[in-house]
Amino acid sequence: MSRQRLATVAKLAVSVGLLAWLLHKAGLARIGEVLAHSDLRWLAAAVALGFAATCVQATQWHALLAATGLRRTWWRCLRLVFVGNTFNSILPSSIGGDVARAMMAADSPEERVPAATTVVLQRLCNFPGMMVLMGLGLVLTLGDARASEIRGVAIAGLLVGAAGLGLCMTPLLGWLAALPLLQRRRPGRVLARLLGALDAFRDRRLELLLASVRGAGFWGLSVLNQYAFMHAVGVPIPLAYAAIVVTTVNALTMLPISINGYGVREGSFTRFLSPVSGAAAATQGVAVGFLLAAQSLLWAGIGVVFWLTDKRHKEAAAAATARESTRAPAARITQGIAS
Repeated sequence: MSRQRLATVAKLAVSVGLLAWLLHKAGLARIGEVLAHSDLRWLAAAVALGFAATCVQATQWHALLAATGLRRTWWRCLRLVFVGNTFNSILPSSIGGDVARAMMAADSPEERVPAATTVVLQRLCNFPGMMVLMGLGLVLTLGDARASEIRGVAIAGLLVGAAGLGLCMTPLLGWLAALPLLQRRRPGRVLARLLGALDAFRDRRLELLLASVRGAGFWGLSVLNQYAFMHAVGVPIPLAYAAIVVTTVNALTMLPISINGYGVREGSFTRFLSPVSGAAAATQGVAVGFLLAAQSLLWAGIGVVFWLTDKRHKEAAAAATARESTRAPAARITQGIAS
């Protein structure tokens, strides 16, 4: 626990330090001026595209839940996606929302591992689309000198992503699930069940393919969403170059070195937008990051409403308690018969 707290403090220091340096460099007044003069048409388009991406995300998760035998309505999946955004915003971890979604999608304790499996699968199935868009952006900007700096970072990201996906498609997860070490404690046994479920899903190639296609749609809309935010603050960026910037910046924010990517996101935008914005990139990059943070807060606010009006998690807990109370007398009767 102390190591976890130390890691959280270190991440917080990185985020606060980077944001403080960027604000000092760009100037809070200049950032406010850029945001105040943002193009409302591009902002409206960005929010609409962001909502569309969230709907695709819900559709993808809905199909994965059905593939594992958990029949949930699409509307419930959409609500829980927004609830996940709420927890991602308030917790110092990018997986807090995933845990919340898995817990609330399960109507009984037995369904928690299958629900968690779908959340992890959704993450994994989003990577191919992200990599395709990153690679497509690299190909379309081969003759663009402005992409020379980001090109090396993007290629490194592609190689790491391809290696990770390749490992997930091997029996490695099944081997890890069978390790005796994981069977010694309850958290290890839960992890083993999760790894086993992921390994068993490897043969469901049609479901994985469809989930990856939907993941590509999600990332396509995410690129357009952030492309619109860039144009809203006056960044004259081509769409192909925006595809590299968006996917690369999001990949960098996945590194466990900051709180939910804050500071890293704004700094990366500032760095990679400089070839198209020049000196204004310091201000515009931070402004784009702030707009994305505002969008996340908007989704979090919607998630709060859904959380407060969703009684299913309470009903599921009550149902689980009722099942346990009915099992206890049956267990005592069985023990009595055995004795």
